[in-house]
Amino acid sequence: MSHIANQSQYTRRYHPRHLLAQYAINQIATLELRSQDIVRAMGYPIKHTIPACDRLRHVLSHRYLGLDSSYMDKYFTADEFLVKLFAVLEIPYQPFAEDIVQIKYDLANYSNTLPRYSLRAEVDFTFTSADNWMSRGAASRFAQVHLPSGFAKLDDAARNSAIEECICEHYQQYESHLPYDGVINSYQLTIEKANHRVDHIEYELPKSSSI
Repeated sequence: MSHIANQSQYTRRYHPRHLLAQYAINQIATLELRSQDIVRAMGYPIKHTIPACDRLRHVLSHRYLGLDSSYMDKYFTADEFLVKLFAVLEIPYQPFAEDIVQIKYDLANYSNTLPRYSLRAEVDFTFTSADNWMSRGAASRFAQVHLPSGFAKLDDAARNSAIEECICEHYQQYESHLPYDGVINSYQLTIEKANHRVDHIEYELPKSSSI
């Protein structure tokens, strides 16, 4: 495949970590598709546009294209999401089936030996009875902190440095800017292995959002 980075108003929010994601992003630029247009064409209901766009950005910026089920919703499985996305982007799925198989193979091997890490902010939101589960779910996505690719393979010093940097960036972005008067109280790193939580670590807030 030939991949040319296309940076435009349609692609600037995507940060590909896989060649197949770059291919899809190039196609988005060519077709001049906004993220909301893509997810609606995929079949997401209008009321689910915001979280669907968030999932789209996650998949196209994820090392495994979201095939590790790191971001799911009730509408599409990880595989179904890619199939629908390719159809909307006018990309034939079959020629890239081997790439998808390779990603799954890598996941199977890494999942057997490496723990899985997830970092989230502990946030108190002020919800009312009028805020349904979709509103609450959309708000909760702001608590997710994305860790860098290859985080699980870093040594302890590099991992701690990455966590500190991610927390500072998240806090700078969202302190006093969360919906529903959300207040960040702390951060928590969860460590899982073989689908079981083996440990979790609490982190205090940065001393200042201007760090």
